Amino acid sequence: MPFEFVCPNCHCKTKVLDKFAGQSGPCVGCGKQVTMPHFNEKGVLIPASSPSGLPISRTKIASDKPRSWLPAIAGACVVVSVLLTGALVLWISWPSIQSNIRRVAQARDLENLQLIAKALNAYSDRYGTYPPPAVTDAAGKKLYSWRVLILPFMGHEDVYASFELAQPWDSPANISMLSKMPTEFASTNSPDALATYEANYALITGPGTLFPPTGPLSPKNIDAQTLLLVETNNSIAWTTPGDIDISRGLKVGNKSMVEIGGLHSGSFTAVTTKLDSLRIPAEVSQMLLDALVSPNGGEKVDTSAFRE
Repeated sequence: MPFEFVCPNCHCKTKVLDKFAGQSGPCVGCGKQVTMPHFNEKGVLIPASSPSGLPISRTKIASDKPRSWLPAIAGACVVVSVLLTGALVLWISWPSIQSNIRRVAQARDLENLQLIAKALNAYSDRYGTYPPPAVTDAAGKKLYSWRVLILPFMGHEDVYASFELAQPWDSPANISMLSKMPTEFASTNSPDALATYEANYALITGPGTLFPPTGPLSPKNIDAQTLLLVETNNSIAWTTPGDIDISRGLKVGNKSMVEIGGLHSGSFTAVTTKLDSLRIPAEVSQMLLDALVSPNGGEKVDTSAFRE
């Protein structure tokens, strides 16, 4: 039956056959000369350096030297080094990771903007101009939003057919239509828009826009790079009249239905009349922003840096 031998020099453990008991030779671990324990007349294993008659376990021989902690410390240093290296890599790549996350989130908004913009263009193809931002009655009272008018062009004919077009959005007949909001009108990047049936995409209205007080324009004979639809924080129900009014001062920020943007930090999403999807930096100059909004100012605007 083999017994376990622990080298007193390097503490390497080895299994030794009984026939080698009492013999000397180099340690398999450190190569230093060692002497194996031997059996006394009673068959008890006695270490070579032990006083005569002092027995030792057949399965384990303890060393009287203190165990070195260097291997454990070295292992811990390796672990710490790996963790620090990983943290450094993460820190260096974090801006890129954040950028990719933001692009994926913005892609969902750009998809919704594209669907709505296509419906707006389809409406203009049929009726000659874009829809009015708000439908009014004979007295000029605002009844409901343009979003209701484009429902048939988005594949929501059933919702459109159920809406009482002669009544305001908050009439007893139409208030129940809020829960019928197409999901394309709300951003998944808004914490509550879907639950509260509020819109996240708006027109820019007012003098010098596609939607002036005199009535909406046609997409024909306007500047190629004109913003049609932009993202904004939600604050009004999707059927409620209300968009971003340029007369308040056109800005990028977080104010719901007052300023452009608010769903993403550092930039906002928009789509042009030509269906170009744009990611525009929040620090865009006022001159460039005004040029993008102006439908027929003749400005030459390069939006290549803002495209997907």
